[in-house]
Amino acid sequence: MIAVPTARRTGPESGSDQALPDAVNALLVTLALVALAFGVRATSGLWEAPGGRIIAPNTADAFHYTWWLGHTPHAISQGESPFFTRDMNWPTGVSAMNNTTLLLPAVLLFPVTWLAGPLVTLNLLNLLAVPLCFAGGYWALRRALGLPAGPAAIGAVCFAISPAVVNSLVGHITMSLAATLPVLIGLSVQAWRAEPTVSRPGVWLGLVALLQVFTGEEVLFQAGFGALLVALVAAVGRPREARAGFGRLLRNLGVAFAVFLPVAAYPLYLQFLGPMKHHGSPFLLDYYAADLLGFTTQTSGLLLHSEAAAEQSSKFPGGIEEHLAFLGWPLIITGAAALVLGRRNLAICCAAVGLLVSGVLSLGARIWVDGLQTDVRGPYWILQKLPVTEASLASRFGLLTVLFAAALLALAVHELRRVGYPFAAITAAVLCLLPLLPAKVTTVEAPQVPEYFTTAATQLPKGTNVLLLPYPWAGAAQTMYWQSAADYRFQMPGGYFLGPNERGEARISGAQPLPTGRMLLEVQRSGQIPALDEAARAQAQKDLQAWQSELIVLGPDNNHEALKQVVTYLLGRPPTQQGGVAVWDLR
Repeated sequence: MIAVPTARRTGPESGSDQALPDAVNALLVTLALVALAFGVRATSGLWEAPGGRIIAPNTADAFHYTWWLGHTPHAISQGESPFFTRDMNWPTGVSAMNNTTLLLPAVLLFPVTWLAGPLVTLNLLNLLAVPLCFAGGYWALRRALGLPAGPAAIGAVCFAISPAVVNSLVGHITMSLAATLPVLIGLSVQAWRAEPTVSRPGVWLGLVALLQVFTGEEVLFQAGFGALLVALVAAVGRPREARAGFGRLLRNLGVAFAVFLPVAAYPLYLQFLGPMKHHGSPFLLDYYAADLLGFTTQTSGLLLHSEAAAEQSSKFPGGIEEHLAFLGWPLIITGAAALVLGRRNLAICCAAVGLLVSGVLSLGARIWVDGLQTDVRGPYWILQKLPVTEASLASRFGLLTVLFAAALLALAVHELRRVGYPFAAITAAVLCLLPLLPAKVTTVEAPQVPEYFTTAATQLPKGTNVLLLPYPWAGAAQTMYWQSAADYRFQMPGGYFLGPNERGEARISGAQPLPTGRMLLEVQRSGQIPALDEAARAQAQKDLQAWQSELIVLGPDNNHEALKQVVTYLLGRPPTQQGGVAVWDLR
């Protein structure tokens, strides 16, 4: 996390609110707050029933997050490690550090979870994401670039309401909680420019990085990469200043690591060297990337979009949660004009290069154009082969891209007013923000939890082993929601998580389940009952013993009857009905 240079101060008023007449400054701040209100409004579908609604369509990831938001404080209260659990994927277990588990938010918001449940906690985070990103961007632009309040607010809201933040609310809350992205880069500015005897920036840099590593490592990776980009541009553009600040930077980085490592070293050891370590990516190679037309093609997540553009963008790779690239023509043109007219301003050059490089990387290893993948290689193919970054997704660089674009907009607005064009500054702000205003995020009713899980299941002896059906995986993640409603009283095979397969490769839900688990998965996918015989019964008994299953509990599912018939045949007896579920007691 290396330094970002400050905006060039060319006049006595630069870097001070006095550079803007009060009325113009107030108008810019007002514009930013109005745009921020649209960003907050995006989650309004959750407000009426925060414990009964969920952001759609990526509900599987939402259930994943609710499980961890409830489980982390539960594990700590039981004296268990928050970094590893066998409550799902029994008996192998799951590493929290190898998954997006929101460890820190889960601890900080445990009173909300205890009082209202983990879905309310998740929806509170969804509500806070945009305002927090605004606050982080505003702090960085004010303190790191020395911009007045008006331009800083415009740049901050450009970042906060962008599709890179708002679209990520659809199942990727760890990407939306990106307030520390500008803060970390801003702190690196202070680490570079600090007085020779002052190490306070290093302390804060270490603390904020520590907070982020337990919230979402992808954002921490983006911050480090972005700061490195800016440092390289600064070293080329101002080599004398870069050399002068290098020693201060090293000292502050040393302090940052001294703060960071004592707490983070063991969890990171478990992640990269522990028994649940894995390598590679579980996702299709070269698939998740920005479409070349995605920077200017509106998505359905934008307030101002045409049906034709929304239909076109729906063909881009991934769901809307991966469509993070949109900037809009006004922002692109403003950024290009700022670079041409302010090419001697080092801050503008750094933001422009950062925008260009991160934008190109977001295109992936093979370029997509209008929903079709070409054979043209992108620079991302180099990162794709490196350790650690091999697990990253190219599309996520859209978050860093819009941050640099937002910084360029703030710098452009500031420079326009500084040289005596307040109307042009206001016009640029309005034109750039209008295309970014988000639409309301789609929400649906959360599935009902069968009564069994809030009554009888909560009375089970702690650690009871239950084969829960439908078999927990990405397509049946609601079963994790049921387990959390039962206060994690039972352990279960399966789950929706990231883990190693038999070869140590990263895979969704880890290694293949036992043969009976695979058969049950196929039944719940297809609704078709396979040929069953005594060999299937014998295999089921063997697998149930390996799972140490004491109960089989079948909840609501589209193929409930097919699953019920299969399990009844395998066990040779029908279930009992309890609280909306079918139960086979094996004890």
